[in-house]
Amino acid sequence: MKIGILVYTQPKEGHQPTNTNLLRLMEAGEAHGHEVEVIYEALLSFHHHEELEVRYTEGRLGPFDVIINRPNFTEEPTLHTITMELLAKAGYRVVNGHLSVYLTKNKLHQHTVFANADIPCPRWSVIFGPEGLSAAIESLEFPLVAKVAFGTHGKGVFFAENFRTLKPIVDYLCVRDENPIILEQFIAEAQGADVRAFVVGGEIVATMKRQAMFGDVRANIGSGGSGERVELTETEKRVVLQATRAFHLEICGVDFIRSNSGPLVLEVNANPGFEELERVSGVDVAGAIIAYASR
Repeated sequence: MKIGILVYTQPKEGHQPTNTNLLRLMEAGEAHGHEVEVIYEALLSFHHHEELEVRYTEGRLGPFDVIINRPNFTEEPTLHTITMELLAKAGYRVVNGHLSVYLTKNKLHQHTVFANADIPCPRWSVIFGPEGLSAAIESLEFPLVAKVAFGTHGKGVFFAENFRTLKPIVDYLCVRDENPIILEQFIAEAQGADVRAFVVGGEIVATMKRQAMFGDVRANIGSGGSGERVELTETEKRVVLQATRAFHLEICGVDFIRSNSGPLVLEVNANPGFEELERVSGVDVAGAIIAYASR
């Protein structure tokens, strides 16, 4: 079987991949006896005359039995989801190609999906400028967390203990981005930890607890957090799969906090990293992705 792996950023020099997760997928694919090829979005082009033609560098994009979508971009998502849509229109089977990838990339949309699907999450407010700050504080109380609409690896997440620390954060974000800002209830009992559940094909294949560095509230591995093995309760499993179905994703990471009122979902990630997860859990996550794609 020929498997393509679609990524959205190229290595700075040449075309040899350096991303650990990408290398693991290539390794797992070859170990399962498949031919694996990386497809860089920047080298694709689409041409429509009487029919849709997909070109890659100098020639047509060759045949693939399946393409695994790894949406590793942080820009406005509609600039890239068109690639998934056109590949599907051209007849390619794209795993994780559903346009809900767009919703996961925009944290504002994530919160609307949470609300529509009754997914438990921390209390939140969305403000469009400093004028909405007073009402948000009345609703949430301190301490709280401020988030930008687009971010990854914990970047764009701020902790505010009081109005004095929050106000300059909001002022800066309003000037820098001119985008809405998400304010969330801070869950103190989580003690700087969250849980990552990795879902493939509607099944939870691996889990880990992530602990923030001392003095930080962000448990993301990319922000210095560390992982350890953890087992999920039946309630946590149900919430994780509920969140996965709400976004129609075949491969995703669901991050949630353990609170006094039960699991509260923080984020659904359509391009979850799994290097630390494999190390902690002992699960061959890359192999699970390849096995699902080949089916």
